[in-house]
Amino acid sequence: MPSLVGSEMCIRDSVRRAVARIVGMNPEKVQVIQAVTGGAFGPKSDETPYDVMGIAAIAALKFNRPAYCALSREDSMIIHTKRHPAIIRHRTGVKSDGRLTASKVEIYMDSGAYASLGVLVIMRATFHANGAYEIPHVRNDGYLVYTNNTYTGSFRGFGAPQAIFAAECQMDEVARKLNMDPLEFRLINMLKPGRRTSTGQLMDESCGLPECVERVVAASDFQRKWDEYSKQTGRIRRGIGIAILHHGNSLGPEGNDAAFVNLRVEKDGHIYLGTDLTEFGTGAISGIAQVAASVLGVPLRWFRLEEPDTDKHQESGPTVASRTLTIGGRASFNAAQKLRERLNSVVAYLLDCPVERVAIVDGIAFDKEDPKRKIEWKLLVEKAYEMGIKLEETGFYVAPECIWDEETGQGSPYAQYTFGAAVAEVEVDMETGVYHVSDYYVAFDVGRAVNPQAIMGQLRGGTVQGLGYAMMEELVHENGKVLNPNLGDYYIPTSMDIPKRFHGFIVEKQGPLGPFGAKIIAEPPVVLPGPAIRNAILNAVGKSINSLPVTPEKVLL
Repeated sequence: MPSLVGSEMCIRDSVRRAVARIVGMNPEKVQVIQAVTGGAFGPKSDETPYDVMGIAAIAALKFNRPAYCALSREDSMIIHTKRHPAIIRHRTGVKSDGRLTASKVEIYMDSGAYASLGVLVIMRATFHANGAYEIPHVRNDGYLVYTNNTYTGSFRGFGAPQAIFAAECQMDEVARKLNMDPLEFRLINMLKPGRRTSTGQLMDESCGLPECVERVVAASDFQRKWDEYSKQTGRIRRGIGIAILHHGNSLGPEGNDAAFVNLRVEKDGHIYLGTDLTEFGTGAISGIAQVAASVLGVPLRWFRLEEPDTDKHQESGPTVASRTLTIGGRASFNAAQKLRERLNSVVAYLLDCPVERVAIVDGIAFDKEDPKRKIEWKLLVEKAYEMGIKLEETGFYVAPECIWDEETGQGSPYAQYTFGAAVAEVEVDMETGVYHVSDYYVAFDVGRAVNPQAIMGQLRGGTVQGLGYAMMEELVHENGKVLNPNLGDYYIPTSMDIPKRFHGFIVEKQGPLGPFGAKIIAEPPVVLPGPAIRNAILNAVGKSINSLPVTPEKVLL
């Protein structure tokens, strides 16, 4: 039986089936084990895992020995799927007082030679195309176009970066037409509890967008600076811009949203966590362990993570859409809750107290009315084993089915949303077009911060990746051929390009989907730098640039 090293996805059955088909085997004879994997950001959730693992499998079978397949940088840049290039047209109806009344959006996305996941990407883009605003009359149309360019698929944000860039540019343009400042215009129209999205979904108290806007506006002194910078002259000019978003959590209408997590407490007290979901640098699997640790009342050091393995773990859907902590976390919560109830009964028996008085905190079980009567975690587990208590459980969670009409585009495609706001401040050289981002302020409503330090890492990392998308990254095609498949000609941000000062804020408005009210956070941070920077340049120079990347050449022209 060949043992194949996996790529990004989730060691899902579809990967095993694809590899089995490539090598002409029964899927039951193929085992896929997830190796430690670095950053993925989406492209490895398309066909690339099948290709790489299929090639390795063919070589392993032919030569009857382990085989390794790795793509060169050039091959990777040519073969991997890319973010969909998009042409987006907006027509907006608005009253003289700034109230939005209607929006018509047309989205055309370059799919390359294959549809891949493009249908799902354009669906999410169409849902979010009107931005985080209440607009009573909406028509959005999305078109996926076949070309001879590199085929496109999932990439961090999954349609939202294109859609939100266009929407936020349009909001600044509409505000200019009304001689209204962009903040005032957004405050009049943005989503808040009691308002509805473009699909007609009612926002409840979990909508933290107003709080996000308040945090970045106050921290950046936005209103004063926008007024001041709008009157500038001279060679070096400053500008400040704002952008907001809502981002549907998890898969929504894109697929069945379910996950399994297995917890097994060994006699020595260590807790083994296994799941089909995959860790590739986000810390999401550690977050799943944190959820279980919180429920069980033990420190995280007692946990051991098992590598995903198709022979051990049940299918839990793809590790995409930032769904690992929300859906996998709920499965982990459910498994830990079952174990905790059994352990509470053991503690109650050992301490001779009612079960409702049992507490387990930091690995110490005790009677809440007499904390001196206690028992340590390891001894508690040993006693549970002696009593024949089963200390292994599989937690399962499936997200509520979305109520959404595919024909009309109306309903609630997502159970909850992540909300965010960003302010970018730039300095522009009017003689060369060269600019840099001096300050970046960003706030996200994460529902519940399971790991605040990891969230801040996502905010910073997503911001830098978003800066690349906004300022410089561009894959150049000519007659279907990639002209810059290397990091010498394809520019990405360096330490010299990132903002001088980064200001990140966490807002917590608990949602109904994730554990303890947690919302997704891995994807949204990449979305806001583009429109925030573009709008800041508009404030500085008074001219609109409506395409990405916003290069110095475009600014100068």
